[in-house]
Amino acid sequence: MSERSQRLPVVGFRPTGDGNDDGQDARTESRRATFGAVAREGSTPVDWRYAMCPIDTDFMGFGPFRGLVAQWRLRIRRGEVLPRRDDFQFEDFADWLGRIFIAKVEREPFNLRFTLWGVKLVEWWRVDYTNRTLGELSSNPDLWRMTEIQYFAEMDRKPFIGLACGFLSQHGLAHIKVLGLDLPFSDGEGLTHVISTHMKIDLGETIEDVLPDCPVTDFTPDY
Repeated sequence: MSERSQRLPVVGFRPTGDGNDDGQDARTESRRATFGAVAREGSTPVDWRYAMCPIDTDFMGFGPFRGLVAQWRLRIRRGEVLPRRDDFQFEDFADWLGRIFIAKVEREPFNLRFTLWGVKLVEWWRVDYTNRTLGELSSNPDLWRMTEIQYFAEMDRKPFIGLACGFLSQHGLAHIKVLGLDLPFSDGEGLTHVISTHMKIDLGETIEDVLPDCPVTDFTPDY
């Protein structure tokens, strides 16, 4: 959805669609523009794609993630926009155990600290980010401010259900491709937690192939 803190060691961007600037509300209009963040490990190019879906998207549109999205939506309290982390129990993630991370939002500066990094994620990414912050173990943490920090900061500004898709090339695992679903949580005062689930997909598959009924808008960083 590399790892969710090393999953995108960005060295450049390759916009190939008509994406708008990061701060523009207009970019949330449904579109299928292609946007990639290009990373290189040796001579192997790796594309990671970040995307947004409206929080009121029909849970059935999330395919293999639909059960978790349905539970997430049912936990939203009357009058609130997002569910609270305390409204979820560990057993709610039974179908995804090992493939989940839970991250708590830190501020001043804005960052995410992982309170749980699943054992399957450790196996896939060969790194354990438990109690680490976003990008902390990457070779150049500052690069994360150009990509995933902005992605989650936008989720804080205007909540959405997030998607991230790419290859695990950070440790020579370019033969593995994953799709991650990012679910936002709040206590009513902005984004407080993100819970993310991951699944392997075929190397040639895209977000649209796995979730054909999900209205996807690509996230375009401001750089």
